[in-house]
Amino acid sequence: MADMSTRVKVNNEIDLCEIVAIKHKKVEEIRHRISSALQYARISYFIRWQEPGFVGKVFFRETARPVFCVNSAQLEEALRICDELQLTNQDVRILGEKSKNRYSL
Repeated sequence: MADMSTRVKVNNEIDLCEIVAIKHKKVEEIRHRISSALQYARISYFIRWQEPGFVGKVFFRETARPVFCVNSAQLEEALRICDELQLTNQDVRILGEKSKNRYSL
């Protein structure tokens, strides 16, 4: 007999923020600060790496950028934590929108 919960599709991830800093060392520092703050607050998250398009790779030498995703139930707390970190707009872009992940079972 199949479990009913295996057929349920759950996609309630919210894109919290995207690190847009240019220098690799700065990206790693910001990623560590946000990860530590979310872990300390016991907020579950995952990092999705946003790949640039072909034009961005070839002409602008863009690299993959980390996007922090959280559960929709924990969004308000995660946004409060990001505000407390006092990150600038040149470093992080706050998204707070439905995740663009497309999962199929």
